[in-house]
Amino acid sequence: MRLLFLILLINYSFSQNSDFDEGNLLYNEGEYMDAIEVYSGIIDDGLHSADLYFNIGNSYYKINDTPNSIFYYEKALLLDPDNESVKNNLAYAQNMLIDKIETLPKNQITVLFDSILSVFSYEYWQFFTILFQLLFVIFFILFFISKNSVLKRKYFTYSSTSLLIFIITLIISINSKNNYLNTDPAILFDKEVSFRSEPNLRSEEIFKLHEGLKINIKETINDWTLIELSNGSEGWIPTVSFRKIK
Repeated sequence: MRLLFLILLINYSFSQNSDFDEGNLLYNEGEYMDAIEVYSGIIDDGLHSADLYFNIGNSYYKINDTPNSIFYYEKALLLDPDNESVKNNLAYAQNMLIDKIETLPKNQITVLFDSILSVFSYEYWQFFTILFQLLFVIFFILFFISKNSVLKRKYFTYSSTSLLIFIITLIISINSKNNYLNTDPAILFDKEVSFRSEPNLRSEEIFKLHEGLKINIKETINDWTLIELSNGSEGWIPTVSFRKIK
């Protein structure tokens, strides 16, 4: 039974790789809509990867569908934050946007800390935290039970270093998780949507937003969602106007 399950699992994996190669072949032949259909089928089967999202984003970019291209580039960056190819193509797609929203300036310390947080997802930082916590415990026990003075000094150094790294990774993992939980990014898909002061059509229209813009979801009330822009502005838009990235 286990052997049969393993064979089926291997065959399924090969099938998905075959579909991915088929999508790449269609893309290279300029059949972008067909490539999107094949890639989307892989996602529907529950498989996700930065390369897959990147290729879908490229396909949508080729047919001038800016919102979808940005949407999938952003999904690729969630899985691979330091992928320069994705970043470059995302920048090209964002140049096609109507809305040019400036980002709030950050000091150098904040920029440095954010760059450290983005090296890995919070799950990886938590893994490193547990790893160095375990190393600290192991080296401390070895230090405690060792009778050799030379080894005791080595184990003490190793345990102290592990403890220091554990504290650093703990701080980073906590902040990384908080950042992840406190941000809920989305992409606008409506051609044009009014940015309002309150969650109703009677409220003041602050200005209009357009498709492809990245927003951050703050709160949802009935059919309205409070969003935040990269410049710090907040306002209400209909919930049906966007798609969540996460």
